[in-house]
Amino acid sequence: MPSPAPQLPPWVPPKPTTESDLEWAPLTTLDLNQITGSDYTQVPQSVVSAVGEAFSRDGFIYAENHGLSWDQVLRQFAIAQYAFNGVSDADKARYKADILATGSFVGYKEQGHWKLNGVKDRIEQLNFGSQSFSLEKRRQLFPESLQPLLDEIEQFARFNHGVILRKILSVLSLVLKLPATYLWNLSKEPEKKGLDLLRYALYHTPDQSDDEKLGGVRLQGHTDFNSVSILWSQPITSLEVLMPDNQWRLVKHRDNALVINLGDAMHFISGGYLKQTIHRVVAPPADQAHYPRLGLFYFALFNDQVSLEPLVNESSVVKKAYQDKIERDGEGFWDNIKVKGEKVPTAGDWERLRVKAYGQQHAKKAEDGTVHDVEEIAGQKVLGYNGDRSKQI
Repeated sequence: MPSPAPQLPPWVPPKPTTESDLEWAPLTTLDLNQITGSDYTQVPQSVVSAVGEAFSRDGFIYAENHGLSWDQVLRQFAIAQYAFNGVSDADKARYKADILATGSFVGYKEQGHWKLNGVKDRIEQLNFGSQSFSLEKRRQLFPESLQPLLDEIEQFARFNHGVILRKILSVLSLVLKLPATYLWNLSKEPEKKGLDLLRYALYHTPDQSDDEKLGGVRLQGHTDFNSVSILWSQPITSLEVLMPDNQWRLVKHRDNALVINLGDAMHFISGGYLKQTIHRVVAPPADQAHYPRLGLFYFALFNDQVSLEPLVNESSVVKKAYQDKIERDGEGFWDNIKVKGEKVPTAGDWERLRVKAYGQQHAKKAEDGTVHDVEEIAGQKVLGYNGDRSKQI
């Protein structure tokens, strides 16, 4: 008989902002109940069309009816809260991720690992890799105080992957006119071949002077490194998306909803057709300023050895998009490294390269007259996006 779940202090959601003059991002909503079948491959054409348009234009959507109750989601937030407030600083240090050496976030990330304009970040994280849940890895990677919770944490991670991600990949495969299972086949068996991350994150309030130096930006504008990112919506109004009109807009909270965006890996293999979304975290409105921001995320990746070469031979949509990209830019994604005899990165290669470089102040100001920062990784210009707040603090 399974032992009862450990009792934890409940997570009390912050009160939503009452400010009325905020600019909200107009995002498409996906009803996950519309994706059916034993393997989640039955997708109405109306869903394929709507999601395809949203992800090629905005790169961000809402998703609802994921299959978990609000109480189940609150339990995960309670576990996340305990992972930061109930674990000693000594244990956090003992189980700290060796990010620069390994290119992996698995374990605790301390505040201050990243810097923006000389200001250290105020973000704590605890990351669980998709291969972190064997008995050996559990003991190796996580403190004793979390051991009784790891079954629950693993179940939640597998649900994100096996249900939510699988449904989204079915839709995206059909958007690219591939068989519905195509992208799933590049992502399945995460416990053996995957690099997915379940992340708990706690955003502490910075010192006022640091906040002022960065104009209220608490995580610089960036694209995610992976294929699909799943954010479990919470009430703190801090997530901004750079929309197609080049304006930053806030993402509005919805109870028990998901916010889904695509990352670099999906952008690459789709030949640029599917958009890797630029987003950032900013200071919340004044009536939420006293709350810490607790976040719950699932970052899905293609399996470690999946090449990020665009699928031009498999998809007519990708072929057309990539041809358009080459005509527009004068080069393909990986031309710079191919001429040197280097191989196209795999999903795992790209993840490790970006994880090691992120927030280490290697970037320089762009030379195109913009306010952005730029660094080169595997022949790609990777930008750190700056720009005015949608609403000044």
